[in-house]
Amino acid sequence: MHENVSRNLALWDGTYAWPKDGDEWDGQAAVCGVPYEVWKDSLVRNLILPNVSSETVALEIAPGHGRWTEYLSRAARHVTLVDISANCLDFCRHRFHDRRNIDCFQSSGDVLPPGATGLIDFVWSYDAFVHMHRTVIGGYLREIRRVLKPGGLAIIHHSNVSDVGSHIQDGSPGWRSAMSADLMRALACEAGLLVDSQFVYWDNERKIGVPRFGDRITRLRRAAG
Repeated sequence: MHENVSRNLALWDGTYAWPKDGDEWDGQAAVCGVPYEVWKDSLVRNLILPNVSSETVALEIAPGHGRWTEYLSRAARHVTLVDISANCLDFCRHRFHDRRNIDCFQSSGDVLPPGATGLIDFVWSYDAFVHMHRTVIGGYLREIRRVLKPGGLAIIHHSNVSDVGSHIQDGSPGWRSAMSADLMRALACEAGLLVDSQFVYWDNERKIGVPRFGDRITRLRRAAG
């Protein structure tokens, strides 16, 4: 197991208290100058709902306590939750016990379900890749390429630090990993994925997005052919 995976596991599976089940992370909204519920609704309306329908088979990487699973599972035909944390998956099983369109898979670090090859329409991950080492991200991107259907879409929230070479994750604001938009693009290309776009704001008019810590959102596709 990569050291970065071990440290993430120790934090999110053990040390972290999850006081509001993920909704405590309201810093992006504050930087955008809008109430958290406005920011959250904007994310759902701009990034999740346009890409999910009653026919969509979705996969969420690192759902935590299900902050976004709530919306994915309402809209999609099926959602697979992938997390390194057994405790987080257990929490989601309990939270969504009445929903029959969710299943869970505990990852060893950068592995997606073996039986999902070519079956996934949409991959979603928010507030997780921001803490991952580039090696772990590269592994997940190769796995995303494997599980996506031709033409399938992935939306990934990740860090975008100014100097990847000198950046030290420990002690950095938001515990951001040494990742950038350019490096994400390069890793995606190496994995055989196409980069649709990279952006800070999904709502440019109101400047709602992920400006805190300089983060980015990357939209990736598996080639249709």
